[in-house]
Amino acid sequence: MKTSLLPTIALSSFALLHAPLALAGDEPLVKAASVDLNGDGKPEDISLETQEGPKGFGYVLKVGAATVNVRSDAEVHGFVIIDIDSGDPRKEVAVHTGMTDHDSASTLYAFDGKALKSLGSVRSPIEAKGNNIILSSTWQSFWTRVDKYVLDAKAGKLDHVPQEFYFVGQEAKVRESFPIFQQRTTSKPVAQLATGSAIQVLLAVPVTVPSGVKGNQKVKAHAFLVKSSTGLVGWVSESVLSSKTEGLPFAG
Repeated sequence: MKTSLLPTIALSSFALLHAPLALAGDEPLVKAASVDLNGDGKPEDISLETQEGPKGFGYVLKVGAATVNVRSDAEVHGFVIIDIDSGDPRKEVAVHTGMTDHDSASTLYAFDGKALKSLGSVRSPIEAKGNNIILSSTWQSFWTRVDKYVLDAKAGKLDHVPQEFYFVGQEAKVRESFPIFQQRTTSKPVAQLATGSAIQVLLAVPVTVPSGVKGNQKVKAHAFLVKSSTGLVGWVSESVLSSKTEGLPFAG
């Protein structure tokens, strides 16, 4: 499993004069800042108190007199200031929790001058460039899934933009011959991939597959669209791709 390390956390007890205004995984996380969040020209004092105990994790986020108290499934590490929409004077707070590919997340908050409101949570790392869009990256064993969220300012929440397929863009070598199929739901082959041949893994689509345990339980996985060395394209399951190829950047 690939583990992404979070940026260094600033543990200063005093409010910083400025906090980062972008987030792409490179900015330091802080626990205190002084920034104008609602665009009234007056900076707000922002602080984050992290909690850890027998019942799990949590945090208290304060902006001026506004406070939110939140339970968390993972350890809380700090926050950064981001600007989702550079066309308005407001900025947002992104609180980071978790450290691994499975639990790393960002919860985004807006401040209207009186109260804090959660805009939603997305997987980390995220990217905000001021165009009203958040891009969220999630490591998926050997590829990165990128999801898009758009801020609905009127509703005060991030809306996920669905994709039928996700781009993979990885190359591998066939270690043991296997077929690729016309569709994800059929057993009609397009080609039998030759041992030693090179392939390109183009796209992924989420699917549910049997778990292999009693009770017909289903688990989430992906099916992959593969291009052969001869230019033919077909589908293969995640289990076959992982067991019969080599060269994919699986993290141990």
